[in-house]
Amino acid sequence: MKVAALLASLLLLGGCSGGRPTTEPENDPQIVRFAQRIDRFYRLLENLPLDVRLTFDDTALRGYFNDSEQFSAYYASLAGQIRRAQFRNSTALRVDIEEFRFEGDDKAVVVVTLVGRHERALRVGELEVERSDTWRLVDGRWMVSPAKL
Repeated sequence: MKVAALLASLLLLGGCSGGRPTTEPENDPQIVRFAQRIDRFYRLLENLPLDVRLTFDDTALRGYFNDSEQFSAYYASLAGQIRRAQFRNSTALRVDIEEFRFEGDDKAVVVVTLVGRHERALRVGELEVERSDTWRLVDGRWMVSPAKL
């Protein structure tokens, strides 16, 4: 989903503060920066084999986490989820940001759908897996904050 469409959906969902927007989302630079940041992160996950060492060592992905422990927890959860869903080559062809909502000044939840093909070539259609990720504002930057495994 493009950032502009994401912001429009946020406006329709009632904004960012207790169901009532304090400003128009498209005009709030912090919301725009957040939407752009999450969009960049989830684009990095597209067409990437999620259960290989090369992906685990990707410095661009690691840049969205406070430390290696948080990245490892998130990565293990994501790779396991994709593997259990039987995505072909453990790869999400597309990651759709369904919504994001702020749960305070320094916490947001992003709901995404990962879309891929089944590992068995004769199975037609796409698989979809939904997940919710928590993001926290740390030292002025939004970072993914995974739950502990």
